Amino acid sequence: MSDISDEIYQAARAVLEADPKNARARLKETLQRFIRSNFAVCSGSIVDESGNRSSCFSIIVCRVDSTFQPGDQKDVPADRVAAVVEFVEEIDLTTFQQAYARISKVKQLAKTPVLRGETRTNITLGIVFALRTRISLDSLADELFRLNAATPHRAWIDMLVVAPHGVLNYAVQFPGELLSGDFLPPAEGAFRPPAPPAIYVTIVMRPTGPLAINKLVAFLVGHLVFFAPDVANTLPNGQDILVGQPSDAITTRGFQPNVRGEFVPVPEDGYSGQFIPRNPILLEDARGEVLVAINFFKWQEGGVILSTGKLPLEGLLFFLPNVKPEFLRVMRRPTHQISPVLPISEIEFRRWLANIQRQSDLKISNRADGIVMQKYMDEGTSTPFIARCTLGLLRVRANIFKEESARLAFDRIFQSSLASIMAARTARNDLSRHWINHQEGIASGELAKIEGRNIRVLENINKDLSTKFETFLNAGARSIKTGVQSLCSNLGIDIGFLFKKTNAFHTGVERLKAVDPHLAEYLVHSRAWTERLILLRNNLEHEVWEFPRVTYALESGRVAAKEPSLSGEAITVTVATLFDRIACFFEEMIAHGLQRNLPAGISITEIPLQQRTREAPERFRITVTKGGELPWKITYHQEHFEDV
Repeated sequence: MSDISDEIYQAARAVLEADPKNARARLKETLQRFIRSNFAVCSGSIVDESGNRSSCFSIIVCRVDSTFQPGDQKDVPADRVAAVVEFVEEIDLTTFQQAYARISKVKQLAKTPVLRGETRTNITLGIVFALRTRISLDSLADELFRLNAATPHRAWIDMLVVAPHGVLNYAVQFPGELLSGDFLPPAEGAFRPPAPPAIYVTIVMRPTGPLAINKLVAFLVGHLVFFAPDVANTLPNGQDILVGQPSDAITTRGFQPNVRGEFVPVPEDGYSGQFIPRNPILLEDARGEVLVAINFFKWQEGGVILSTGKLPLEGLLFFLPNVKPEFLRVMRRPTHQISPVLPISEIEFRRWLANIQRQSDLKISNRADGIVMQKYMDEGTSTPFIARCTLGLLRVRANIFKEESARLAFDRIFQSSLASIMAARTARNDLSRHWINHQEGIASGELAKIEGRNIRVLENINKDLSTKFETFLNAGARSIKTGVQSLCSNLGIDIGFLFKKTNAFHTGVERLKAVDPHLAEYLVHSRAWTERLILLRNNLEHEVWEFPRVTYALESGRVAAKEPSLSGEAITVTVATLFDRIACFFEEMIAHGLQRNLPAGISITEIPLQQRTREAPERFRITVTKGGELPWKITYHQEHFEDV
């Protein structure tokens, strides 16, 4: 830790160890000590020039100079207020809602507009500080999202600090990038339409533990630099304050500006779309040299254009129909350029490309025109299997692999494994549907005739059932023996012994018990069905094995088809049972492997079945280990996949 980081940490300990009645005063002293003499930490009400008055706040950070010192004044002019802190001894949903409402009213008090050309903000920072909590940070994050969704963004609170555990605030994310830094409240008019900046603002949980007050001070100082840039050099360095602070943040739900500059929740497909690779459209000169690659992102009520290459994006945006000067406010990032939020659809984006090709020397590359887009599946993330075995696991994975090469290595194995389990799922569905259709056709007389004492069956289903069963066994075995085993290996877990003979299996289990007893117990129970699956698959490959045939009989004057069985169990039941185990194994083993690789202070928790959203019923979410929901532990169960 740096000297100032340690100083704040020691001061924070005094706050947390103080009697609750004195903790508020200690916090005020700590803030005053580190924001220096150009600001005062006082108590009182805030009044704007129209006479509108806030309720009394015990912690107000205001600008002071020779013309204004708060002293014993009860009223602080709104223009001088840089921040308010609502102090709560113990927080729950009710006290949080009350604190949020009080801060929202303060943030809506009128302030003198910042003059054009001045590089400062007049926005009031709003922070809720709690010594203890009755509920998890996860529940507080959910409530913060709900409150923000119902409140104009200029009236949001900016940070919630639960001092012993962690911090909730916002991080900014640019399209096409990972999370960037903290999102400070934007200056008045920064998102004024038309064409506001294209960013995501995500609620993040930070597992700061006892360093929560360090984060608070650094965040406050970062705001004061913009609130009073003329005295910024008197403030401590925010990065020095954060030395020793955990750098990881848990992303939850997010917002984005629409074309009117209002912050609205990111739709569910905005999250799932982050995991879908996009092929860029290439623009070339007359010699065939690629000058720029273009991507289009669907946005709230509009779209955003990203470009990578030599050409300035604003020059290309001139070709938009009805172009306005605000449309040209391009953000330049290290690797690409981002347009503001434009009032265009994907169809209008295509027309824009046609305008460029028609009115300039640039050509749309044939490579771009030749991209084939093929539907991957008929289901979306509202299907539990899709939500849990794709989106849910990939969201957890996003908190682990910060380097692109490591993430791509994991994703390649994951996609291969996913393809295998999807093939097994399709084969299960096909086999079941084919059998039901045949059985109903026989019963109706469409596929079977009675000729005296004989039965004439008009459809031979045995070969099709055998083929589908074989496809299921091969894909199912591949999904766990190759797919899950490879993913576990990528995540530092060796489960190869699960598929070996009895002695090697028991040796492997005993070795695993010493480092991961929960996983060892899980694999002991999994052995019964995995061994059965592999044995069935091996019998197909290495022995002469004949699929049991459908039999037919007369029952009450009609033909009835009797389903083939294995060891007394109907074949569709066997396949359904095995796939259910495969699906649980796929999700739970990968989730456990990811959980073991999460940064310190972060884990995953299981979302109760009744609390999962209809749009994306994911099973797991990221949480903090201290102050969050109970961490999930891998445990074997017999419940069906969709009942867990």
